[in-house]
Amino acid sequence: MKELLRGQAGVRFAKLIDEQCAQIHEASCRILERIGVEAGHQQAREILGEAGGKVDGERVRLSRDLIDWALDKSPSGFTLYGRGDEHSMPVEGTNVFYGNGSETPIMIDHRSGARRQGTLADVTEGIRLIDALPHIDFVMSFALPWDLDTDVVYLEQFKAMMANTTKPFAYVAPRLSDVAGMVAMMEAEAGGEEAHRARPRGLSYINVTHPLRHSQEDLEKLMFVAGKGIPLVYNPAVLRGASGPMTIPAALAVANAGELFGLVLAQLINEGTPVSLSGGTQDKLDMRSTIDVYSAPENRVAFAEMANWYDKAHWGLGGATDSKVVDEQAAAEAALSLTLESLAGSNLIHDVGYMESGMSNSLAQLVICDEIIGWIKRFMQPLEVNDETLALDMIERVAPEGDYLLEDHTMNHLNDDWYPRVFDHRTFDKWTAAGGKTLSERAAGRVDELIQKHEVEPLADDLSERLDEIIQEFKTSE
Repeated sequence: MKELLRGQAGVRFAKLIDEQCAQIHEASCRILERIGVEAGHQQAREILGEAGGKVDGERVRLSRDLIDWALDKSPSGFTLYGRGDEHSMPVEGTNVFYGNGSETPIMIDHRSGARRQGTLADVTEGIRLIDALPHIDFVMSFALPWDLDTDVVYLEQFKAMMANTTKPFAYVAPRLSDVAGMVAMMEAEAGGEEAHRARPRGLSYINVTHPLRHSQEDLEKLMFVAGKGIPLVYNPAVLRGASGPMTIPAALAVANAGELFGLVLAQLINEGTPVSLSGGTQDKLDMRSTIDVYSAPENRVAFAEMANWYDKAHWGLGGATDSKVVDEQAAAEAALSLTLESLAGSNLIHDVGYMESGMSNSLAQLVICDEIIGWIKRFMQPLEVNDETLALDMIERVAPEGDYLLEDHTMNHLNDDWYPRVFDHRTFDKWTAAGGKTLSERAAGRVDELIQKHEVEPLADDLSERLDEIIQEFKTSE
């Protein structure tokens, strides 16, 4: 482990000191040594047992030496690639990238405001919009298409993603056959398994429902992806007070233990497999409603610091809201969480645009979040102090009687500042004359504008046909 890295574009916010991170790590190791994890996959248990893990039925306990070995063998970061080099993402250090969320069952229609089930057309529009938004760096599946058959829904959804964006992916699915099909589709695009391993386009997001009870499905997906040697995140989140302890340090320790278990298995399967940690994701359970709260202040920053302390890439979450509509609450919660996660140095901030505790999605909210991220990126840029930016010669010439409006220096630096697209900086009279539209109304209009004018280079005919063949192959594989 390394000391906490400092300085993301000159800024890094932290709640934990190194000594506290070490305490949480020690607690996680104690949990894995004394309690262990219920592993519902026989081959996984055999692999862990052969490496020195203590296997008792389905319970597997790990030694600190094995945990330390896996932390040492796993890389600090990795790179995800788009169709071309323009969207390459070095996921390491203090680099921060932003992505939307996946497979929400409900769409909030930006044209009517209605809540309805998602469709493949929603996925297509949503991915095309994300491709057009300048500050959304990677792409998840957006909405769950209820108009497709369940045996092809994830693969057809993924083909729509590949056809409508050139950006990298984070992909998720419940069945191994779907994950394997998605990987096969990316390998077909890259030109083969080795070519894709060298330039992976996506990160496999394996969402584990319990920190110390890992199902056969969870583990078989981990083993498959690790066997390919391509990036993954294995994320057993704790719902505090339900699937884990109520206090944040205890929840961090339990969730982190579940992640370290996955990290060990991944390295045993394929030493050097790139794994992004969440550092111990712990969510707030609102005890008044029993709802998982995505925007709570308790959910922020601390688990990013654990991943930073390990010197590993971090899988974060921000830009989500628990509001049911695109309103002031939605904008405020998105802004607060995105700012804090960015300051904490989360490498991959996903679920941008999520609403209603992860139940719904909105294209208008995505546009607002993209605007917020643009503000944050500008804020995070370090100041350059040199002769040009100090401009002492000009100050001496112009001050105190003159003004700077027509100076060449002013003209040369006009575009240094951040200018919004949907936030409004006009006078009240000009805003009224333009229709007096609210932020959510302006964002909805921006959605249609971008979807109508943005074009993505289509997939080659032979690749599109090959993807259809893969969908059919993996449709019948089970």
